[in-house]
Amino acid sequence: MKPGFACLLAAIALLGTASAQDQATTLASASQRADVIVVATVTAATDPSPEWHRLQWRTNLVLDGQIGSSFALIERAGACCGRSLFALGAGDQRLLFLQRTGPRLHPLGGARGVAPAVAGVVSHVQALLAAPTAAARAKLLAARLADPEPRIAHDAAHALASMPELTLDATDRGRVAAALQLAIARGQTTAASLIEAASRCADPALIDGIVPLYLTVKRADRARLLRRGLARVRPELLADRLAMHAGNDRARQLRAAELLRKLPGHRAQSAMHDLLHQTTCPRVKLCLSEGLIAAGTRAVTLESTVPPAVLELAQRRVTAARFRSVQPTAR
Repeated sequence: MKPGFACLLAAIALLGTASAQDQATTLASASQRADVIVVATVTAATDPSPEWHRLQWRTNLVLDGQIGSSFALIERAGACCGRSLFALGAGDQRLLFLQRTGPRLHPLGGARGVAPAVAGVVSHVQALLAAPTAAARAKLLAARLADPEPRIAHDAAHALASMPELTLDATDRGRVAAALQLAIARGQTTAASLIEAASRCADPALIDGIVPLYLTVKRADRARLLRRGLARVRPELLADRLAMHAGNDRARQLRAAELLRKLPGHRAQSAMHDLLHQTTCPRVKLCLSEGLIAAGTRAVTLESTVPPAVLELAQRRVTAARFRSVQPTAR
């Protein structure tokens, strides 16, 4: 797994690439997809030509599938994205996730199928293989979010987000919330996956733990990440909680308004109207007015609660945004 990085905004931009790759090749996913899972040691390099790199392996422990006491893996020579053998030499031990292509075995997912054979990681994979159902795997993964081995904890976060169905009990939802708070504080890439998992749980108690975090987090990039995740929560579950946690604090009200604008449906519009009557901040009123007008509310109906200059600016900004969206790209 990739380590934390300085700016969490990059996690937002790369959610469809790097994070998606992490989710697609988690230990949980690899454990289900691999034909053979084995701990093995490199015994020798037996390259057949300068174009190909071949390593001989000695089997130490078979976790799943069938394989002999020794075997070979081969790939194109040289360092390249997706290649996994070029940096290994005699004596190196790895946890291998292998796929069969005809008579040959290949690492699953390239380099991501060749993991350090750390005792904790091997035990974690064994536990994943022993979990009888998706619910059991989800519970195991939630418990491993606080694992001291970063590869296990980070992998568990990405794996939870990638599960087709996610059912967690109250204890496990609390673990997700605690891991998310820590990931946001540290600026870790796992925050993107954890907010995805949390938003899918649709649990009021869990949402009550995340909304204050979103409203008060200092860095704007981390707030954007949380807003993207919370925007996938059902509006009826989120709208009232935003107003409750925002209170009369202007900064919190603005964060709430920015999220309400992204929520679909009548309930979100009703919450925007309520906040519009509650706030005295022109910036919050502008944000809410833009959201309501963009959603189809007539500007004239907002005149009693929005100053004329703010309402006029909101109309201009909505019109400009609509105009930009229909303009052909200039060449």
